[in-house]
Amino acid sequence: MTFNMWGEESSADIQQGSPDQLLDRSQLNKKYTKPLIAIDRDGVLIECKDAIKTRDRFIPIEGSLAAVSMIRAKGYKLAVIFDQPGISRGELTIDEVEDMNNYMIELFGDVGCPSIDGVLYNMSDSKDDMYAKPKTAMLKRLRDEFRVPIKGGYYVGDRLVDAKMADKANLKPILVKTGKYSEDEKKFNSFANRPLKKKTKVYNNLLDFAESLS
Repeated sequence: MTFNMWGEESSADIQQGSPDQLLDRSQLNKKYTKPLIAIDRDGVLIECKDAIKTRDRFIPIEGSLAAVSMIRAKGYKLAVIFDQPGISRGELTIDEVEDMNNYMIELFGDVGCPSIDGVLYNMSDSKDDMYAKPKTAMLKRLRDEFRVPIKGGYYVGDRLVDAKMADKANLKPILVKTGKYSEDEKKFNSFANRPLKKKTKVYNNLLDFAESLS
């Protein structure tokens, strides 16, 4: 069982008919013993588009679905943690975001991924929003309310703010060159971000990262 950022229950994180459907949180943690891999959505899993609220606009990046299935098959905990600032701007609704989340989980099931450990998203990118990146509240909620261990885990994003959030949460920052990576590359290479760059590994795409995992 998972929750969105407002505490509404959803079973979207486990495929209907999956063997994982009968497992509780403790059993899932024991089945998937490797560290958490939390993944951004737009730019990592799917192509970046504003206000994605219909299935025709929800376009997976080549190899990304196979990567998700591979990560889970290798025994890693898995979550999708992403931004939806369009909600606060009135560009889309929570119901539309939830519909896209359900579709995402269907696509995961189609490629053999039986479950994930959580889906969390924020509503804005305001500096006053406790869930806005690079603040770590979404990851802490995954740990404290979903009871998914995050220690020793990874966060995979496509922007500098993703790497910053990972580092603040003591996760290993991973960036992929899909999405908006090129827009942030100059800032990422700046002197101020040099310490973060040393901690961050960069891959061409999510599948390259998944294939690098033991």
